[in-house]
Amino acid sequence: MNAIQSQLLSLTGKVFIGISGLSLTEEETNWLRSEKVGGVILFARNYESKAQLKTLTDSIKAVCPELLISVDHEGGRVQRFREGFTHIPPMRTLGDAYDFDPDKALLEAVEYGETIGRELQAVGVDFSYTPVCDLDFGLNSAIGDRAFHYDPYVVAKLTTALHKGLNRAGSVGIAKHFPGHGYVAADTHLETACDTRTLDELWQFDLIPFREIINAGIEGVMPSHIIYDAIDPDYSAVSSKKCMAFLREELDFQGVIISDDLDMKAADALGDVHDKVAACFNAGIDIVLLCNDFDAIRAYLA
Repeated sequence: MNAIQSQLLSLTGKVFIGISGLSLTEEETNWLRSEKVGGVILFARNYESKAQLKTLTDSIKAVCPELLISVDHEGGRVQRFREGFTHIPPMRTLGDAYDFDPDKALLEAVEYGETIGRELQAVGVDFSYTPVCDLDFGLNSAIGDRAFHYDPYVVAKLTTALHKGLNRAGSVGIAKHFPGHGYVAADTHLETACDTRTLDELWQFDLIPFREIINAGIEGVMPSHIIYDAIDPDYSAVSSKKCMAFLREELDFQGVIISDDLDMKAADALGDVHDKVAACFNAGIDIVLLCNDFDAIRAYLA
């Protein structure tokens, strides 16, 4: 167990929050002092240069050294920091490469993971929410080329290889979006979604990469905002006790469960920010993300 994994495990019941700009405001500094806050998630709005980013992360740690700093830095269109960082292509490029030369693609996946982890840690960012373990069924544009492949066994091999690289850099991986986001057409940033497939179909396809990367020791898992009828027809995965029990008991996951962003439209049915956070924690989520709605963050921490 590395230091980041150990720290994540100690943050159960806390939220990670977004901040507004290139440096901390006085209000945000006070937010970071709250016992409810365990860390920060950064975005492109928080990045101007490596020097500026290191100053920002240092200022966050100066408020509280135990805070963890995170980012969505998958590669492709989801790479928040660009200038000065290695360009990481969409993960689909690894899947395409695997079809021609599997061994080379697996080596590249390890290298990408190591590069992501090393470059982020050099500027004080502890980990990225990666890898994406979703399958590309050609149905969900929000996933699209973020998915490594359509074949679950190929996705399992490549995501596990990328995770190995993250570990080599001293970082951790967060497998998302459990139990699989690729089959539904709806974009949960904008609307609710429901996956009506049987449990056998989930086991045959989407759950394979999650099973394999959990067996490989992935430190974190992020559930989706999708309702899976076969597991729990009443609640989306992120707020479902049944889905979290399934993850813990059927897949024997012992690591940290981190919610997807509760600002997404698919979470609106849960109520206001207090209701959303409570629903997630009651379901068995360990850490909750509040990313972009600063009024909601303000209300939760008031």
